[in-house]
Amino acid sequence: MLAKTLKAALLAGVFLGSMAGGVPEARAAQPLAVEGVPGLDQRILTRPLAALSANPGAALASGGAALPTFTHFYVFERKVEGGKSWLRVGPNRNQAPTGWLPESATVPWRQAVALAFNQAPNRPPVLFFDQRPPLDALLADQRRGERVTRLVEGARSRSLPPDSGVLAMEPQPVADFRSSFYLLPILEAQDVQVPGLRRRGGTKLVKVASVSLPLPEEADEVTQQQALAEFKTGVVFVIDTTISMGKYIDRTRTTVRRVMERIRQSSIGDKVSFGLVGFRDSLDGRTGQDYLTRVFHPLKETFDASAFLKSIEEIEESQVSNAGFIEDGLAGIQTALRMESWPKFGGRYVILISDAPVREANDPRSSTRISPSDMATDASAPDRATAIISILLKTPQGKEHHAQAESQFNQLSRFRPTDRRYSLSVPEGDLERFGTTIDQLADDIVQMSVNASQGQMASGAAPATPATPAAGAQASPVLDAGRAMQLAWLGNRQNSRAPTVLEGWAADFDPADPMARQAFDVNVLLTRNQLNELYQALDAISQASTRRLDATGGSQSFFAQLRHVLATAQTDPTALQSLDPNFASHVPNPDEVRSLKDLVSGFVNHLPYQSSLLSHGQETLEALSDAQLHELLTGIRSKQQIYKSYFQDVDRWVKLNPAAGLEEAVYPVPISLMP
Repeated sequence: MLAKTLKAALLAGVFLGSMAGGVPEARAAQPLAVEGVPGLDQRILTRPLAALSANPGAALASGGAALPTFTHFYVFERKVEGGKSWLRVGPNRNQAPTGWLPESATVPWRQAVALAFNQAPNRPPVLFFDQRPPLDALLADQRRGERVTRLVEGARSRSLPPDSGVLAMEPQPVADFRSSFYLLPILEAQDVQVPGLRRRGGTKLVKVASVSLPLPEEADEVTQQQALAEFKTGVVFVIDTTISMGKYIDRTRTTVRRVMERIRQSSIGDKVSFGLVGFRDSLDGRTGQDYLTRVFHPLKETFDASAFLKSIEEIEESQVSNAGFIEDGLAGIQTALRMESWPKFGGRYVILISDAPVREANDPRSSTRISPSDMATDASAPDRATAIISILLKTPQGKEHHAQAESQFNQLSRFRPTDRRYSLSVPEGDLERFGTTIDQLADDIVQMSVNASQGQMASGAAPATPATPAAGAQASPVLDAGRAMQLAWLGNRQNSRAPTVLEGWAADFDPADPMARQAFDVNVLLTRNQLNELYQALDAISQASTRRLDATGGSQSFFAQLRHVLATAQTDPTALQSLDPNFASHVPNPDEVRSLKDLVSGFVNHLPYQSSLLSHGQETLEALSDAQLHELLTGIRSKQQIYKSYFQDVDRWVKLNPAAGLEEAVYPVPISLMP
């Protein structure tokens, strides 16, 4: 049984990763490298009942109780003893090994990738096959959707035919991958072509091993009705309070008053809570502009309707015009996402109301320096997935900015668990249509809470109305995201875990879906040193891009600038920004850098899911235009800000071996936030 403190650290569910530590002044031994992959260490995870021995073939070490399943070790030596393969292992990369394990009691851990079951509602569960041929046959079948349905039904009823090849099935509902510990290390990953399917990034088959454990403190079994009755929803309104927003603020007040009255008359007073944030733009020392963001009412577990109504009466539009039409709306979103009470809520919504585009990561007046897409990905982290619903008021004054704002809001409102975008627009900024839109969102939130209190799931579709008949009804952002949130809530409360033990093949996409929705969320596990190395690599690329843009007439090549940056960093450790000044800089030999992959160690280069930026070679980068380099810089600077927030997010770093040092803690970084 794992210790309570380890449980808190191990709230990262499906792990498959490469963990390289820091670089000390001296060490007794080095882990073995994966053959043919410089910079990638050999690592293993323990199977059930594995225990360390003092010597290969010897009895258990002193006090040698069984190790917690899926404990992580580095491999320092391999030896055959008595016809059996043994591994000399240790929990820390930079310290001496601590004992021996029979290789049969371990699972190899070759890739810095963490898979978690995707929590999109209405997706059929992942099927695991004992061999690859039955899975290949399924994917080659033009009626594979029907076959998947039959296999799932057979698995649920335990009536699968003997030749189905199905070994196990994903549990449903499934807990989010930080709240219930299950393990799917990838043993193999292969690209496949499937008739009729085309998906950006391709389709893969993965061979995985799976081991799960009961949580250290098992919760009592609860029914779906009991779990949903405990489901609480938090909503934070983020409102543009610049000079053009007065009438929309007034109309939002009307909606809030009506909703508060409806809540008073219902039984859900303790199941819904609201917060309120106002935002403007960079102050720039201008008089009359008294805040960039202001929390008019914080989100709290215990909601005080009277205090909230009082706070919304205090919000008003600015009397000072901004310098330009663009606002720092992401500052308002960030303020909302950082409220302390979010962990108390299963349903999490941020509703943005604005008539202007937001400042991008490369905008010198941006306070966040994060892009809309990166902020959306960060907001969708599995254990705190928050749906950002944006409402763009397409007023005549902002006509020339509508296309930019729509693009940004579409990125900002992509909710990762459903892979849908919850961005709404109000043509002409029509006040009546805005009122209808905000009223519907508020009504859906209240109705979802009422239904949950009665044990009913969110439907995922808007109710039929005389104006919107059922056949043509659009999915409600609130209900669509709410269903995914409730499924995760049920999985967590009911302790749904991966199958106990298996090794098998699965598709990383839904075979029954013509659009090939992803079956897994993909994360990369990075140690603090690795995250810092990646941060510094991005800084080197950023400096080279800036120098290239500043060069007269573009006379200097990108790689000439990059090598100059690296040469400077070799003699001046402060030349590259670092997340922690105590970390040694990783500076490759400038003369050996032929592609951006050469900036980082094997922990990135060996990923089965390839990096879009780091895969660029010299020829591609030299051909980039100034506009493309500016776009590159925007993405880099945004990710650097995200990495900085991860580094400082102490509570979410994970130790995979209780005996390991803090330098071995890892952070699951979504694959889309890798460069």
